[in-house]
This record gives sequence, structure tokens and C-alpha cells, in this order.
Amino acid sequence: MKSKIDYFNPLILVVGILAFLAMGYVGSFNYRFEDPLKLEVILTVIFACIVFIAGYFIVERKIDIKSHYDFDFLSEKLILGLAVIALVLQALNLVLLGGIPLFNSTLKANATTNIWRIAYPLFLIMINLLLAKHYNRKYLGLVLAGALIFGLNGYRTSVLGIMGSSFITLYYLNKISRKVGAAFIALIVIGLMAVGYIASQSITTQHWTLNPLELVFYRAAFTLEVFEKIIPLAGTTNGHILGMIFSSGSPRTFVGEYVLHYTVCLTSTLFGPVMLDFGYIGLAIQMIFMGAFLGLLNKLKKGFGIGIYSIILTHTIIWIETGPTDIMIWFLYLIGLIYVIISLKKRE
Repeated sequence: MKSKIDYFNPLILVVGILAFLAMGYVGSFNYRFEDPLKLEVILTVIFACIVFIAGYFIVERKIDIKSHYDFDFLSEKLILGLAVIALVLQALNLVLLGGIPLFNSTLKANATTNIWRIAYPLFLIMINLLLAKHYNRKYLGLVLAGALIFGLNGYRTSVLGIMGSSFITLYYLNKISRKVGAAFIALIVIGLMAVGYIASQSITTQHWTLNPLELVFYRAAFTLEVFEKIIPLAGTTNGHILGMIFSSGSPRTFVGEYVLHYTVCLTSTLFGPVMLDFGYIGLAIQMIFMGAFLGLLNKLKKGFGIGIYSIILTHTIIWIETGPTDIMIWFLYLIGLIYVIISLKKRE
């Protein structure tokens, strides 16, 4: 799928944010609100997008990187072996849980074990490095196997993380024909809707009547409703959520207790946690950092750099709904940061 247009440069995040906002606005009429989203929500989202774009263009115009670092010590056999080990670990995780979390809400609540926290990022990193540096068509089967076995945990983000990042990696390798691209996108969409719908039906305390497509719009509306309730509380948690991300506790559960005053694990958009902690100044710093950082990684899309960029871009897109509250994904950012620093030093 060769094209002069770079469909997955960092500005795709802005497209994703605005699309999510549009879905939430439509959903606010049909499934959740008596009134549509407030203008303050829309203006705050637009402000965040503008700051992100500014961060991206600062790097795009001011920094030139002609060299990159490749992890030459990582052989094809080693990367493949680590990817397979990650799948085995996740299979072991399911065995120890005693069932399939996708079909059992109680198991799902306990599915993100320490084994999973090792297995998922290990597979995610290895499959993308494998495709980026040692592409072989047979490894596409490994991608599908990973999406399936991690999807059994009941979380859509795992399916999107694996399938989305692999798709972007293949795109930059020019390995995606129109037919393969359409099939890949269809699998991602169907996989996300299926996991989300099946998981919602397995919650014994809730009874959903929405179909899979309606559920997507409902989730967008509800997540933006949470963000709407966060805006008047901006800056009142004084960094507590950030501290929880890098220590112990559940940031999303804390958001539920703090904003809605009952114990529930909530997604609050890419902007919710930082707004609660640090207000508009914190939001501006986060978005300019993300714009600049993704801009730097975008300049290093060679060899393993393609895989690293694809992983981090995909999970930043996922954060549009879920919010940046996962220490595991910040670990991926750390890997990207180390890669950028090494490449900048090599340039010097």
C-alpha cells in the first residue's frame, strides 16, 4: 500500500481525538445524556489538539536526525523465541485464572496479573521488532495468535495494541496490499467490537440491550461525560493520580471514586487524569510533550525504529479513551525515550 501521504504520522492522533469527540457527541444524544456535551468539553479537547500539533511541528521543523540505532544483538531467532515465550506465559496465566476472563467478569477483574504484565509488553515489543527487522509472511499468523490469546483476557486494548501496531509496522514496510489492508482493518474492527460486546454481556450485575455498534457510541459518550465532570475539578488532586501510576493502587478506580463518588473503574479520556492532577497547565505540558516525542520517533522510522514508533503511536491512540494511567505503557515510552537519546548521541 504505497502512498506519498504518511497516513500514520503523529497527527493521526488528532484525527482520532476529533473522531472520538464526534462519536461521543452523537452518543450523548442517543444513549446517555439529557443534554449534549458542554461547549467547555469541546473547547478543551480542541485546545489539547492545538498544543499537540505545536509540539509536533517544533520537532518537525527544528530537529534533523539522519542516523538511528539498531539493536543488532537481537537476532531473529532470539526475538521469535521471546515472542513465543510471551504467548506461553499468557496461556499459563489463563490456566492459573481457571477460565477465560472474556466470558466471566469476575475472572476479568483479576486477569491483569503480574504474568500478564510481563507477557503482554514482551509479545507486543517482540512481534513488532520481528516484523520490522525480519519480516516474513508466516509471522502474520503469530500476530493473529497473539491477538486471540491476549483478547481472551476480555480487554479490547490488547487486541487493538497488537493488531494496530502490527498494521502500522507493515504499512511502513510497504508490505500491505489494498486487499490485505482491508482485511486487517476489518479484523481489527470486528475484534474490538466482539471483545467489547462479549465482555459487556458477561457482567452479571449489568444488563445491556445495546448492539455492538451502539455500545461503541455509548462508551465514547460515557467516557466524555466523565471528562466533563472532571473539568470543574481540574487541579484538585495535586499529582495524586500520577503518583499512583508509578506506585501502587488503581488510578482509574480512584477517578471513579473521586469524580462519581462510588467504586468503579473508569476511563476518562487522554486528558482526564492530567486535568484532575494539574489542570490546564498540566494538560498543555502533556500534549506538547506527546507531540514532540512522537515527532522525534517519527523521524527514526528505520529498522527496529519502525516497530518502536508503531507500538507507542498505537497505545497513545488507545489512550484517547482510556487515559495514560498504565505504568506498563509508560515503560514503552521509556524504551522509546532511550532509543531517541541513543540516536541523538549517534548523530553528534
